[in-house]
Amino acid sequence: MKMGLRDRGSMEDPDGTLASVAQCIEQLRQSSSTLHEKESSLKQLMDLIDTRDNAFSAVGSHSQAVPTLVSLLRSGSLGVKMQAATVLGSLCKDDELRVKVLLGGCIPPLLGLLRSSSEEGQIAAAKAIYAVSQGGARDHVGSKIFSTEGVVPVLWEQLENGPKAGKLVDNLLTGALRNLSSSTERFWPATIEAGGVDILVKLLTTGQSSTQANVCFLLACMMTEDASTCSRVLATKSTKQLLKLLGPDNEASVRAEAAGALKSLSAQSKESRGDIAKDNGIPALINATIAPSKEFMQGEYAQALQENAMCALANISGGLSYVISSLGASLNSCSSPAQVADTVGALASALMIYDIKAESMRASDSLTVEQILVKQLKAQSPFLVKERTIEALASLYGNAILSKKLADSEAKRLLVGLITMATNEVQDELISSLLKLCNHEGSLWGALQGREGVQLLISLLGLSSEQQQECAVALLCLLSNEKDESKWAITAAGGIPPLVQILEIGSAKAKEDSARILGNLCNHNEDIRACVESADAVPALLWLLKNGSQNGKEIAANTLNHLIHKSDTGTISQLTSLLTSDLPESKIYVLDALKSLLSVAPLKDILHEGSAANDAIETMIKIMGSTREETQAKSASVLAALFDLRKDLRESNIAVKALWSAMKLLNVESEKILMESSCCLASIFLSIKQNRDVAAVAKNALSPLVVLANSSVLEVAEQATRALANLFLDYEISKEAFPEEIILPVTRVLREGGIDGKTHAAAAIARLLQSCAMDYSLPDAINSSGTVLALISLLECASAESSAMSEALDALSLLSRMNGTGGHAKPAWAVLAEYPHTIAPIVSCIADASPLLQDRAIEILSKLCRGQPTVLGDTISNTFDCISAIATRIIYSKNTKIKIGGAALLICAAKVHHERVILALNESNSCIQLIQSLVEMLNSGLLSFSTDQSGIESRDDIGISRHTKELVRSDQIENSISVISGDNIAIWLLSVLACYDDKSKIAIMEAGAVEVLTDKISQHLSQASQIDAKEDGRTWVCALLLAILFQDRDIIRAHATMKSVPVLANFLRLEEPANRYFAAQALASLVCNGSRGTLLSVANSGAAIGLISLLGCAEVDIYDLLMLSDEFNLVRSPEQVALERLFRVDDIRAGATTRKAIPVLVDLLKPIPDRPGAPFLALGLLTHLAKDNLANKTVMVESGALEALTKYLSLGPQDATEEAATELLGILFDSAEIRKHESAYGAVNQLVAVLRLGGRGARILSSNCTMELKGDAAELCCVLFGNTRIRSTVAAARCVEPLVSLLVTEFSPAHHSVVRALDKLLDDEQLAELVAAHGAVIPLVGLLFGRNYLIHEAISRALVKLGKDRPACKMEMVKAGAIESILDILHEAPDFLCAVFAELLRILTNNTTIAQGPSAAKVVEPLFLLLSRPDFGPDGQHSALQVLVNILEHPNCRADYSLTSHQTIEPLIPLLDSSTPAVQQLAAELLSHLLLEEHLQKDSMIQHTISPLIRVLGCSTQILQHRAIKALASIASTWPNEIAKEGGVSELSKVILLADPLLPHALWESAASTLACILQFSSEYYLEVPVAVLVRLLHSGTENTVTGALNALLVLESDDATSAEAMVESGVVEALLELLRCHQCEETAARLLEVLLNNVKIRETKSAKSAISPLSQYLLDPQTQAQQARLLATLALGDLFQNEGLARTTDAVSACRALVNLLEDQPTEEMKVVAICALQNLVMYSRSNKRAVAEAGGVQVVLDLISTSDPDTSVQAAMFVKLLFSNHTIQEYASSETVRAITAAIEKDLWATGSVNEEYLKALNALFSNFPRLRATEPATLSIPHLVTSLKTGSEATQEASLDSLFLLRQAWSACPAEVSKTQSVAAAEAIPLLQYLIQSGPPRFQEKAELLLQCLPGTLMVTIKRGNNLKQSVGNASVYCKITLGNNPPRQTKVVSTGPTPEWDEGFAWALDSPPKGQKLHITCKNKSKFGKSSFGKVTIQIDRVVMLGSVAGEYILLPESKSGPSRNLEIEFQWSNKINDSS
Repeated sequence: MKMGLRDRGSMEDPDGTLASVAQCIEQLRQSSSTLHEKESSLKQLMDLIDTRDNAFSAVGSHSQAVPTLVSLLRSGSLGVKMQAATVLGSLCKDDELRVKVLLGGCIPPLLGLLRSSSEEGQIAAAKAIYAVSQGGARDHVGSKIFSTEGVVPVLWEQLENGPKAGKLVDNLLTGALRNLSSSTERFWPATIEAGGVDILVKLLTTGQSSTQANVCFLLACMMTEDASTCSRVLATKSTKQLLKLLGPDNEASVRAEAAGALKSLSAQSKESRGDIAKDNGIPALINATIAPSKEFMQGEYAQALQENAMCALANISGGLSYVISSLGASLNSCSSPAQVADTVGALASALMIYDIKAESMRASDSLTVEQILVKQLKAQSPFLVKERTIEALASLYGNAILSKKLADSEAKRLLVGLITMATNEVQDELISSLLKLCNHEGSLWGALQGREGVQLLISLLGLSSEQQQECAVALLCLLSNEKDESKWAITAAGGIPPLVQILEIGSAKAKEDSARILGNLCNHNEDIRACVESADAVPALLWLLKNGSQNGKEIAANTLNHLIHKSDTGTISQLTSLLTSDLPESKIYVLDALKSLLSVAPLKDILHEGSAANDAIETMIKIMGSTREETQAKSASVLAALFDLRKDLRESNIAVKALWSAMKLLNVESEKILMESSCCLASIFLSIKQNRDVAAVAKNALSPLVVLANSSVLEVAEQATRALANLFLDYEISKEAFPEEIILPVTRVLREGGIDGKTHAAAAIARLLQSCAMDYSLPDAINSSGTVLALISLLECASAESSAMSEALDALSLLSRMNGTGGHAKPAWAVLAEYPHTIAPIVSCIADASPLLQDRAIEILSKLCRGQPTVLGDTISNTFDCISAIATRIIYSKNTKIKIGGAALLICAAKVHHERVILALNESNSCIQLIQSLVEMLNSGLLSFSTDQSGIESRDDIGISRHTKELVRSDQIENSISVISGDNIAIWLLSVLACYDDKSKIAIMEAGAVEVLTDKISQHLSQASQIDAKEDGRTWVCALLLAILFQDRDIIRAHATMKSVPVLANFLRLEEPANRYFAAQALASLVCNGSRGTLLSVANSGAAIGLISLLGCAEVDIYDLLMLSDEFNLVRSPEQVALERLFRVDDIRAGATTRKAIPVLVDLLKPIPDRPGAPFLALGLLTHLAKDNLANKTVMVESGALEALTKYLSLGPQDATEEAATELLGILFDSAEIRKHESAYGAVNQLVAVLRLGGRGARILSSNCTMELKGDAAELCCVLFGNTRIRSTVAAARCVEPLVSLLVTEFSPAHHSVVRALDKLLDDEQLAELVAAHGAVIPLVGLLFGRNYLIHEAISRALVKLGKDRPACKMEMVKAGAIESILDILHEAPDFLCAVFAELLRILTNNTTIAQGPSAAKVVEPLFLLLSRPDFGPDGQHSALQVLVNILEHPNCRADYSLTSHQTIEPLIPLLDSSTPAVQQLAAELLSHLLLEEHLQKDSMIQHTISPLIRVLGCSTQILQHRAIKALASIASTWPNEIAKEGGVSELSKVILLADPLLPHALWESAASTLACILQFSSEYYLEVPVAVLVRLLHSGTENTVTGALNALLVLESDDATSAEAMVESGVVEALLELLRCHQCEETAARLLEVLLNNVKIRETKSAKSAISPLSQYLLDPQTQAQQARLLATLALGDLFQNEGLARTTDAVSACRALVNLLEDQPTEEMKVVAICALQNLVMYSRSNKRAVAEAGGVQVVLDLISTSDPDTSVQAAMFVKLLFSNHTIQEYASSETVRAITAAIEKDLWATGSVNEEYLKALNALFSNFPRLRATEPATLSIPHLVTSLKTGSEATQEASLDSLFLLRQAWSACPAEVSKTQSVAAAEAIPLLQYLIQSGPPRFQEKAELLLQCLPGTLMVTIKRGNNLKQSVGNASVYCKITLGNNPPRQTKVVSTGPTPEWDEGFAWALDSPPKGQKLHITCKNKSKFGKSSFGKVTIQIDRVVMLGSVAGEYILLPESKSGPSRNLEIEFQWSNKINDSS
């Protein structure tokens, strides 16, 4: 390549060319020069240009050269003009000079010369014009000049005239025209105007070959530019000439251009196509296409010929597709192999040039062509045919358009390529493989015959050509890509070494394929990868990575990724150097390779400063600041991948460095960099929780990332959103964010981004919502941004179980928990209700996703049950497997909200398609489990979670609205009926299942639902009975479910059903309409479907009164209730139905139920506004009851029925009602007794009569009337005194005395009436005092005999009322023998009487005197027997238990009894499970008293009490818990295992944790003691106790309790390290510190504390910081005597101060003093070590701690420890000294004594072990390094021998430390006194041999310091002259000696030896030097003392620096001058540098 003008102009002129050129030009310029001189100068100039390269530069640099030459061309003589034209033409070889020539005005004179008559002139002009026209299409200057000067017409004119110079000029001129055709303006119009077509046609036949080529080119171009010229060409019959020029007799260029002309002609003129065909052009064109291969043509013309001819052929035939098909078809008609070969060759040419244009005209069938060609590859086919076929196949497979239609086209192309280059034998195998592949007989692997083919290909890798190698490697690459077996085959065939060799020396393509193969091999199998690694492929891959193409670099990087599976320092270093070097320019693939290496590099290597891995990652971080955008982006990308892959790296300080660098890129403009830097930040933030340093820095990234999230470039916004999502993993940072600024851009990404971007956007929203405070703006921002809909769209495109689905559901879940803030904004999730279509994607998640995601979806959808229950239900029903999936989650989820939400969803589905729901549940066999789960939810109280006051989450958030469109009637109805929410949902779902599936009813019952529902209603009743309690209107659902269940007779027969009857009866008495209504429904179901016994139970429960209260309600008031009844197929008027069915039973009609119901029914006869239908219904029932029943009539009359009916009739009721009332009156008055009744006379008269009757009665009682009359009077009084007003009259008081007097008479029937009358009077307090005063007690007690149980009952009740609050009466009763009388009757008395007796005894024993008296003692055993009765009622049990408690709570009473456990304990066991809380309480209390007796505690019967006691303990009643605790505490030490097995651990734990109300301390201690007994019994229960409970136990005042808790906590921590965090959260650290402060259980407490504080996470808590001061105080406390506890406390402090932050706290100073104080107390060696280690942690991070240690005397203490303690302690003390003096904080404490102490320790260690611990030396280094003044001290000098010894005997680390110390001392020698430096250097000189050894064999890092140290040490140089060689002379033996001179030292001389030509001296000389002989030379002269021969054999000068470092150097040194003949003379010399003189000297 020629140099540019400027380059040449700057060259020197060594040969005078510049001067010669300048001289020639000057000569030409001189006007005085003669013609001859000018010609001579031009000739000379031409010679210079031809012979000297720098002549161009010389001419170009001369400003007058071109003007002078042009001037001569214009005005010179002909000869001068010709020579000037020749020179100008030569100058045009340089493009710059050519432009100068053009601009110089050469064209006009050249044209003039061309027109001249001189042949030589024409030739010279033509040559110059041709040269100056070679600028090409880019010659814009020339284009203008040629056009302006009219060059083109002149040239055509000359061609037309026929120049005299003939064909040479024709060739030059046509060539010039060819050059100008591409650049000159208006070339073709000018050509046509000048008659160019005719001229060219003429020249076509007459010109020479080169001219013909130009002519054909110009013709082709002309016809292409102007199609009209084609007709003129055809008219001249030029086609024949063009076809002739295609023949083989013409030159290749002519043939190619002729084909090009035919191509243009046939393309532009349809007429020409026929002419060409007529002129036999098709065979000619075919022959032309195959000529290159047939004639072995090469070069561009061969290719042009082939392409042009085929294109012409295609034009003639109608397109290439026609040519191909016709050629293929013609193969069958070929008569000879030659014809076949030619045809196939033409086909090959057609296939070669087939392009998209040909494809668009008509597509060729590639498969057909392939099959045609394959047929020609027959075994018997001639060689030429095979060869041409292979060529055709190569064209086919090499054509990008045709090959893509074929299978395995690339493999076939490569096989064809190999076939063309292979030998015959190999060729046959390859052809066979090709045929198999073409015939679809298998894959490439099968076609190559598997392993045999692989071996063949590998054999072609070694000795083959480059092309063959490329094909073989490419085929192997294809195989390795598609067939795993091939990878083993390549390995087994030994393919790896040649592949690696190709990777080193092959072509670029072969290298890339080889690298790809090796990558495939490595990726397949670890063993193969090891083989590749052992083949040294890494260096070659690194070369490719550095120097390869872009594709090659990528492949190399990928292969390195697969190849290197472990960190390789050398490779990392090389890659790092590539990062910082100039090559490769692009670093992206180097970074990729480094990423793979660093991803497996050990963290310690990456963090170790100076290591290869550290340098690499530091460099990667550094180049993020590169100026090259691509490098910055890729570096950030690689770091992102590394941090994403390696959690440990994210948590290191490297992450902080990378974070700073990445944050700097957030402000650049490049979108790529912004994306990658954001991605890098996102990866780093993944561990932001763990790496608090990252968190501290990351706060600054929040604002830039928010800005980037708003970027208009979506990709940037996506990555910024990803970074924000991970940044928000830090709760504190996320709280600082402004959600309103973030929601909008993140939602945009969520809406428009890719799936990953959307996923991260959803994550960002979720994490933001977790931390942000709720205000008005957040829901507004979410709603306005469309966030919820965007999340739904993400769900639609997310795949199942993907992170996208998870994040979207998380975000939606959090949004679903957000309620509107104060009513100012609607909840964000409400948009789902507004757009029902958004529900479907969430529903699909339930069917397809994992349980966790299913829960999220359920939580979200459950919020929509109010707004869109129908759409939601329809979607769920129509989604496959959704119903069963929801049921499964309800069954197995432990989350209450999920269970409730799932139930709500199933309800919605059932509302729409209940059949589908039932069917789906049954088909999935989940119905039974679902029912059990729902019942269990009700039973366990899971549904009773409380409402969160924050408004974010509430029990009632999940609800189902029963009124979607209609208005709600009232608040009450809305709250209780319209919306089913919270805990009612599970019951509602059970109701739905029971309503539509009869099998479900039984399942619900078997699951215990009846009991649970009964308990829930009972709890509600209990709460409603409390003062100021607000009635809950939700419990009606329980009654609804019971109503549905009780429609099944089997369920009614269950025992649990009967228990529910009284509860339902009580439920009827509440105020809430819904509660009462559905209680009536349940009772109606019972009555309608139950047996007679069931009806009696309902009647006895008192339900009738409640049912009556519901009669006659207006339908408009209970519209919703009626609708619910219809929905669940229940009766609309349950109260009426139930009462009618009840009163049909005769026993009920005649029983107490009816008597109680009648007055209530009578009251209904009065008009009630809100119950208009009540009177009519009441009349009907009363009529039914009055028929044939006098008692009922009487009750009605007494209830005022007559007055009510009369009054009612007076109001004028409707006909039906009037008729009913009249009918009832008739029935009543049918009875004579009724007619005689006073009420018949009217209400007023009746009242007066009653009053009068009262006074009269008193007189009767006091008169002498008969007993029968008195009895009637007493009975009348009994009735009258039931009225309070009558009882308060004076007449009633006057009756007291006569009634009491009647008691003392003989027993008569009147007694019962008297007692009952007195009982009524006793209800009045004043009358009660009057009765007592009249002495009623004794007569009443006197009547307690016999078996008249009714009178006994009445007496007992009267006595109870008398005894209340009247101790005197109680004593009187006892004295009267009441207790004994009761005991006489008790054993035979019925249960009802026993209950009354027990109540009387309870009243009596409430008096302590009576309870401890002898009478009460008789009661105990009978009462225990009474309690054993199975039918004894709760009231009686309560009274009896209270009596026993009153008696047995006194220890002296218990001591009097010898009752067995069967008598006392056994009756109490069932009572502990009583349904009556009061009975439970007393049973537990009594049991607690009994269990105070030791003999009972150990009785086996006690075991049976444990289970019920545990159940009592688990109840919510506080007093019951207290009693159970007392009982359990008594037996805990005896039966701990049994208590635990019955669930005592759990229940006791709950009690211990009970915060509200707090247990009394004594009871809490009892519970804690009980639990401690269990823990002490067996460690298996440790894990059952919650951590918080164990921590609470530490606050106990009982040592056993504390000990048990400590042991349990220790075991728990050892089994589960994560439990430590829970302990700390529960306050264990504070509790343990309190134990230590109080010196309680010190050792165990300290052990647990140490274990906890040894946990890294615990040390990061606030509790850890607060522990420092108490621990320090504990160590300083004089009362702390427990040595083991002190040790553990010290260990705990040491653990704490491993945390840098804790070591820097102010409390750490007190810890320093405490630890120093501990060391001063002469502790054990173990404690010393622990304390020192703690101090090490303290002083490592804080200067103030160092100061505190020093001021506390710690320096002297630690020095004493170094010298006096055992080795381990001493080493730790040395480490402490190193840390203590690591800076100048306490420099005043650093003294020579410190050095002396450490030196003594080193000496002691050497004596003891022969080696030195490196820590001593490091401590010494710290002192010498930070305090240079200590280096010159005496102890420092004394330490040197020990340092030298350590250097000799120590480990590598010890050697390094010793070397560092010596080096530090050496640095001070220049500044310290001379004697000190000399002394130290002499002492250090002992290390010379060791230093020399380290330089040669030691680690590289030792070398520099060892060399510097050696250069300062004194030593001895020993030079030994061994022998001389070839020291001979011509006559005799020489007498040889050597003279040695070193510097200024006196010369030395060896002895004289005369032993021949090889004298041996073996004589040594030593020089003791104060410093090494640096730069000195040793001069040795070898002399001869013999008289014959030379006096000297020569001398040698030797540089001896090397010996200092090497220690010993030996060699042969040639004496100079060298001998001219024979071998050279030399001396064998040995040098040594050591610290002493060799003994041999």
